[in-house]
Amino acid sequence: MRLAVAIVFVAACGTEPPRSASPDAGAMMNNAGPDAALSVCDEAAQHSDLAWIQTNVFNASCARSNCHVTGNEAGGLILEAGKSHDYLVNKVSTKGNGMMRVLPGDPANSYLLVALGGEPGMPPEGNVMPWGGLPMLCSQEIDAIKRWVAAGAQP
Repeated sequence: MRLAVAIVFVAACGTEPPRSASPDAGAMMNNAGPDAALSVCDEAAQHSDLAWIQTNVFNASCARSNCHVTGNEAGGLILEAGKSHDYLVNKVSTKGNGMMRVLPGDPANSYLLVALGGEPGMPPEGNVMPWGGLPMLCSQEIDAIKRWVAAGAQP
């Protein structure tokens, strides 16, 4: 009995919450009570602001040691807090055939959304971001970014 409890405990430690949740999982979380935490994807449906996107998307999936950080600017892009807006908005993408990384008010012509798989087009190196074995963004996270861009991509 102790071994089974130990295995369950160890399996639960050190894992990140799932980025995307099945409809049933989201319903279970929302019906679990008033103090139940929402998944990142459930939260994303309520946001369209850079502060939330920075904390929950860029910091978690992009501004990591091998990607879009100072000193290792993949594609010349830094997505660290305090720098992401300046590197994204009204800047020409190095990968997007002249597309802007983020064109305020125009998600369909913002290469960030192509790179994330939220708009049609060729993502960097033919692979949707994020790379490095990280989970793909859920549709709600991509939609939060689309709403931010559509609303003018404010800092």
